[in-house]
Amino acid sequence: MIATVRRTLRGWVPWLQFQELRREGFRVAGRRIRNQNPIFQTPPVRTASAGPVEVRVLTWRRDWVNLVWALKTFYHFAGVDYPLIIHDGGLLPRQLNQLLVHFPDARFVPAAEADDRYPAELRRRGLSRSAEYRGRNVTTRKLFDFYLDSTADYVVTIDSDIIFFRRPDELIVPPGGWSHNWYNRDCDYWYSLSLDELEVAFGVKPPPCVNSGLALVRRESIGLTAIERYLGHPKLFADAWVTEQTIHALLSTSFGLMFLPDSYRVGGPPGLTPDLVCKHYPGMFRPLLYTEGMRHLLDVGLIDVLARQGALR
Repeated sequence: MIATVRRTLRGWVPWLQFQELRREGFRVAGRRIRNQNPIFQTPPVRTASAGPVEVRVLTWRRDWVNLVWALKTFYHFAGVDYPLIIHDGGLLPRQLNQLLVHFPDARFVPAAEADDRYPAELRRRGLSRSAEYRGRNVTTRKLFDFYLDSTADYVVTIDSDIIFFRRPDELIVPPGGWSHNWYNRDCDYWYSLSLDELEVAFGVKPPPCVNSGLALVRRESIGLTAIERYLGHPKLFADAWVTEQTIHALLSTSFGLMFLPDSYRVGGPPGLTPDLVCKHYPGMFRPLLYTEGMRHLLDVGLIDVLARQGALR
């Protein structure tokens, strides 16, 4: 009986949300919500329906409000209207509705549709390891679904826990394009194997600390047959959470890879420098995302700026 109750509660979203609030701390959660919610006062962001560069994001029920911040600060400071595609990593219907209010031109890829379509497409191409690996972790959608679904030349990927403070010049494709992929430099080493092991296993020695949470990637550099070959090494996907990032590092090293400047920061100590373009706040509850990143933009009047820009359209 107790086991049955526990199984039922684990599948009941209100119970999960209560437990998450309890672990975060109710006072901390209240401060987070106060910093998050002003973004809903800002007008919708209009984006193009197609183009050679597109923005793709993966989000779920705990991160969707943060995604609104990530995207609105990106589009505001970048000054672009790149097409936006939102991939479902576990959203509730009301959350999706709110996302589409704020990004009315975005295209949405539902999880159920993706789960039917992309594993079948991988198997059709003879990529059975890739199809099996995709089912292990939702983050693999950022590797397979993003690029199987795309016909653009470039894909900008933005994780939900990123805030922009200035124009991200490196993420804006110039005339003639970039000859390499751009990635954030991670604050630590998060690959499946050591650099020497990667070189022995695959003949590629990537630079350490590629972080795939923020990147501009040439679609043609994501070689599915190469991924299938890499996944033949059992240690590569022993830790499913870092496989996607390791594969990005391998593929882009072969294609051409550069790190975004140090003004694009991943984690690190508190504090914002005047030259900071953006900051990625990884972690379970990441309080600095709210008390530092969002709070700074609230204090400098971003909400009012966005509202005025919306009124002028």
